[in-house]
Amino acid sequence: MRKYAYGQQPADIGDRAFGMGWLAGVRHLKMSSASGSFWHVHKEIQFLYCIKGEFGYEFESHEPSVLTAGHYIVIPPGLRHRHVQAIDPAGHRVELFVRRAGGKGPYSPFPPSVAKSLAAALLRAPCRPIAVSRDLGKAFLALDSLAARGERALAPAELALARTLAALAFQRCAEPGRDTAPKRQDGRLMDEAVTWLERHAGEPVRMDRLVDYMGYSRSRLFDLFRKHTGLSPADYLARFRIRMARGLLASTDRKVSDIARACGFAGPQYFNAAFRRQTGDTPSGWRKRSRRDGE
Repeated sequence: MRKYAYGQQPADIGDRAFGMGWLAGVRHLKMSSASGSFWHVHKEIQFLYCIKGEFGYEFESHEPSVLTAGHYIVIPPGLRHRHVQAIDPAGHRVELFVRRAGGKGPYSPFPPSVAKSLAAALLRAPCRPIAVSRDLGKAFLALDSLAARGERALAPAELALARTLAALAFQRCAEPGRDTAPKRQDGRLMDEAVTWLERHAGEPVRMDRLVDYMGYSRSRLFDLFRKHTGLSPADYLARFRIRMARGLLASTDRKVSDIARACGFAGPQYFNAAFRRQTGDTPSGWRKRSRRDGE
């Protein structure tokens, strides 16, 4: 089996299947556990929409960004980047590769000059997450479902649908307006919920305490929290605790069992399993690697 460099795997629906010139391919990215992330570049514009999870990115010449559900991010061609702290986390995204020069294809709804103009517009807000409307989010989700099956499994009508969805996402995100989601008061309140969870992360936390503190019904709170962060409160808390633990492992000589308790884990065994699931490494292995990388 051929091995590909990190970030360079072939598209699930490729250039020839799309036949649109400006679109080099689409990939379905869904991972149930974390893996390592490495500095790399792409020759096309990397255009990612997050369906589930939280993805931190760091860039060679831009401020870091965090991509959550319902948002997209645009990474310019040739820009070196990787996931924060070299961890490609579990989660779900769909990825489009757009050619900056546009391009002509028999199935493209855009002339090459228009495709080139849209690509340039897409690059006006690089490396920062942008929220989209619910309808556009559904289009990304439908495109991802087709990519998950692979181009060989798609009937001609399904390939035509994939072209339509990709063109819609490209145009709407390059020309933001009604498809970008405005900030709401709910966002400020969910920031408060996030702050509460982080403040109590070292304690045994029952979600009923968060519900009581926020004054929402449980179902309403969880729905708003997921829309705001891309995660349930419990998942957010679990990820935050691992971030706390990574910091303590890298900056102190405290025992792993002490760090587990300080970060709210019931015991070292559960801590080790959760840490490996989110980072792909053991706590001790992470400590050694972080200190070696910092030398």
